[in-house]
Amino acid sequence: MFKFLFSNFKKGIKKIIDNPQLIYTIVIAVLITGSFIFMAERFIGIANDAQERLVNVRIGSLQDAFVSFASDKIDDSSYLNKKIENIVRSNETIKSFKIIVKKTNTDIDSGLDVNLEKLENFYIIIASNNLDEINKTDDDVSFLYNLASGDPANSITIFLNEGNERLFKTARAITDDLGSVLGVVVTTQTLSLADIVIQNNITNSRILLLLIVMLILFLFFRHSKIIDYMDLYKKLKELDQLKDDFISMASHELRTPLTIISGYAEFLNEDKKLSAENREYISKIYIAAKGLETLVADMLDVSKIEQGKMSFKMEKVNPSEIINTVVSSFILSTKEKGLNIYFDKTEIIDDQFINIDIEHFKQILVNLIGNAIKYTIKGEIIVKQYREKNTLYIRIIDTGVGMTEEERERLFQKFYRIRTDDTHGIRGTGLGLWITSKITKEMNGNISVESIKGVGSHFIISFPIVV
Repeated sequence: MFKFLFSNFKKGIKKIIDNPQLIYTIVIAVLITGSFIFMAERFIGIANDAQERLVNVRIGSLQDAFVSFASDKIDDSSYLNKKIENIVRSNETIKSFKIIVKKTNTDIDSGLDVNLEKLENFYIIIASNNLDEINKTDDDVSFLYNLASGDPANSITIFLNEGNERLFKTARAITDDLGSVLGVVVTTQTLSLADIVIQNNITNSRILLLLIVMLILFLFFRHSKIIDYMDLYKKLKELDQLKDDFISMASHELRTPLTIISGYAEFLNEDKKLSAENREYISKIYIAAKGLETLVADMLDVSKIEQGKMSFKMEKVNPSEIINTVVSSFILSTKEKGLNIYFDKTEIIDDQFINIDIEHFKQILVNLIGNAIKYTIKGEIIVKQYREKNTLYIRIIDTGVGMTEEERERLFQKFYRIRTDDTHGIRGTGLGLWITSKITKEMNGNISVESIKGVGSHFIISFPIVV
């Protein structure tokens, strides 16, 4: 068990050393906890002081009021006891309230419970909330009696403990009109109620402190996890960068030999001495090389887009001529497949200018028209240009296999291809439409699709018209 704890402790220390952020978290946690403890202790001290002052002020005011009439009723114990009873009933912190007068041997009534041979001065309780102690002596108050007599205009308070209970004893002299001391009011107040409240506050503060410490520990471990995730994220980014670099390098290295292969295959295919069988082999080599060239080009585009390295040379152009050129380049391939293709110019206006990169715009058209031809078995492909308000639209319409709503929603995802019986023999990487979508958006354009399964599809690209 000890070895396990020590091993984990070492790992924790090493992790903290390797990650200075955790040191800051620990320092903050210690400061927060220390500040809370300091403030809690400070609050308890202030609360104690305030409670004691409040008790003293309240009993002082109460005694001031009491002595104002007690001098006239000093000989009426019954009246004084009733007043004391009312005062104690309305002040739950008062433990005892009594009036004491000082007597000498010559003043003592033989009916009092005192030892005349033992003392010269006696302190007799003449009124009290404890009726059993009336007319008995209380020698313990001699010190307070003398203090109160020495300063008859003020209340005198002393602090003492009885067991675990904190008490305040307060004395105030009762004087006549000439200032002579007739007796002393002595009250004993308990602070147990205040102590219970303070103790409850201390307990609640400790519970809150424990919760704060637990929260800080949770945040600490959470922060530690985040650092682990950050390290993992950095490693993933490094791996992703290595992947991009590898794809970029491999694509560049593959492009040259593929160009040579397709070039020689095209050259050999023109040799009239070739047999039909050999010509078919060379055609297959040429088609395969072209397919690989397309794949390499797509991989390069993906790498550039993801690294933000694809450049755009934006120009203000009327796209009609570019569209016408691209459409014309597909006429031969569509005829070989038994399809028709044409550019609908009926809604074209001369002032329809947009900001685009011409080469990338051609790439978009080639991808979309090429896809339309690829997925159309019979019928036609129409490319239409038109304007709505301040936007120029190019719509590529086909009578191909179409797609479902679910297929349409996923169409522009990377590597997604529609796989049905109708598309079984159609080759592709699933990158063309993703690349087309990204390039269109980079040129401040938009791309969307409308399609019905078995009827055909409409791919629409749009750009803001510029003046």
